[in-house]
Amino acid sequence: MNPSRPNGEDVVVEDGGGGAPSPPLIDRTDLGLAIIILAICGYLYWVTTGFDKVADLFAQDVPPEFFPRLLIWTIVVLTLGLPFEHLFLRKKGKSLDEERASRIQPIAYKTAALLLTIVASIPWLGTTLSMAAAGLTIPVLWGERRIKVLVPYAIILPSVVTGVFSYLLGVHFEPGIFGS
Repeated sequence: MNPSRPNGEDVVVEDGGGGAPSPPLIDRTDLGLAIIILAICGYLYWVTTGFDKVADLFAQDVPPEFFPRLLIWTIVVLTLGLPFEHLFLRKKGKSLDEERASRIQPIAYKTAALLLTIVASIPWLGTTLSMAAAGLTIPVLWGERRIKVLVPYAIILPSVVTGVFSYLLGVHFEPGIFGS
């Protein structure tokens, strides 16, 4: 039923076309998440202010806080777009609410627990063995059963990463129980 004027004419009420309400400029869930991420980045940036100065003999024109801060600033820049992500997805015909309606799968919690265990074991196992453990256990957790794929992956990836960092870049990892 259209409202009418006193003289009897019908008044046409326009809703902006389509009838769907326009989305808010900022998604509140994503804004909360962005604030948490930015607070963590602020704390981590503050931690980098306490890094020791490198002796001139070892300095290669890059201070020790450069790469951590570069990573932190990259995260900050990406986080600033997070509250507006729903607007970009809406233009593509997608919605964040559809994906958020489904529950987090149990495998995500199992993977997180496994990764926390592996990270906690780095002082004891060492970085290279911990990478090998991750390369072996995570694919098994996710359902990979081909030994011909698992074993080379768990051996080659940590070996290459250790070789590149230790021998080419001069960055030494935590040695663990087997020494250097």
